[in-house]
Amino acid sequence: MCLLLVGGLMQVYSCGDSDKDKDPSVYDPSKPTKLLTFYPDSGKFQEQVLLTGENMPTDVSQVKVYFNQRQAAVIGSTGTRMYVQAPRLPGDTCTISVVISGKDSLSYTASFYYKTSIMVTTIAGNGVEDPLVQGDLTVAQLPARYLCVDKDDNIFISTRGTSCDCNTNLCRIDEKNNELVLIQSVVSNIPAADPATGVISVATETTVGSFITMDPREFWAPRFREFKWPDNVARPANGWKHCMVVNPDDSYIYTRFYYGQVMKINPINYEAEFVGMTPQGDSYGLTFDPTQPGILYISMWNNGGGGTAHGICTMDVNAEDPASTFTLVSAPIASGGHRDGKLENAQFRQPAQIFCDADGNMYVADFGNHCIRRITPEKMVETVLGMPGTSGWKDGGKEDALFKNPRGIGIAQDGTVYIADNGNSRVRKLSIN
Repeated sequence: MCLLLVGGLMQVYSCGDSDKDKDPSVYDPSKPTKLLTFYPDSGKFQEQVLLTGENMPTDVSQVKVYFNQRQAAVIGSTGTRMYVQAPRLPGDTCTISVVISGKDSLSYTASFYYKTSIMVTTIAGNGVEDPLVQGDLTVAQLPARYLCVDKDDNIFISTRGTSCDCNTNLCRIDEKNNELVLIQSVVSNIPAADPATGVISVATETTVGSFITMDPREFWAPRFREFKWPDNVARPANGWKHCMVVNPDDSYIYTRFYYGQVMKINPINYEAEFVGMTPQGDSYGLTFDPTQPGILYISMWNNGGGGTAHGICTMDVNAEDPASTFTLVSAPIASGGHRDGKLENAQFRQPAQIFCDADGNMYVADFGNHCIRRITPEKMVETVLGMPGTSGWKDGGKEDALFKNPRGIGIAQDGTVYIADNGNSRVRKLSIN
């Protein structure tokens, strides 16, 4: 402080900034940040949440906000108030954490309670298996069996009847233009979309190496391919391979045969490499978890050998000996069952197609239980929609929705889940908020 005597009067002036006079909107990295409160204390996906505190960065590039392990979008900050949007599916009870400049991490003491809203609607099909009716989705009919969704949200469907192998086609749904388009009349299995190129690969069983590719640059005209089997690996007796998936890490196409061989295929020259051997049995689902590079998830049908029937299994394709890493990660149950909870204790009944979203949520078309299951990144299993053991067709929320032998599942870029509800000859859409 400075003291000045003017005309016998003493006046006091401040010769420096005090904490009281400091602009609270100016962030000072040399001083600690304090978290105070947030509002509201509950909400759903993209709920706008106001975080209050002291000495918060005003440059949103310097701060990251997490609801549990899920990063939230930061809209803006004034230094004492920060506006964020709740991320998708962070968990029921969330700790909100603020990370500043990648090093200082703080957490609010109160919890944010996340509300999940799930609805299923029918976008195509009327319950009739045959014949295929293309065109406007309001009149389209198709026995949807398997599907995938590409990076532009086109839905590719393999159709096949439930009571017979009738109406076998490859189709595409353009939901924006409200139309179903026939691509090719052909017997095909589970399609897979390359997340980078958008090329669709579809397993067939005509020969050991047969499959189909469809390139968006060629307007998805089907090309019939034959991958080159390696000379040093015994060929399987038949071409029984039901599923393909693209590994986002190496861009190879992976497939698995009924006899147990897991193969990876070069998408450029179609040369195949042997990855590892697994127990014999059908598998109608393969997926990679983007949060676990190299881990291939396999859903085993009711004829899975080695105690894998009705199970979810994993294999590390990057390991020196991938076959040695093959593991049943769900509960062993020879006749199938239904149980939610920890994945190691969870039970499935004929799990069919599976697919993992960008956040590590894995969805399972639980064929024998007539429901849709989800495996969270924390490896917890929950029934998303459907009544276990009860088949039917009904749109709606968690209390109402019914499925009949769902076989196919795919996920769009925004997290929307599409279901090939084979027993109902319909394509269903799960909107999750």
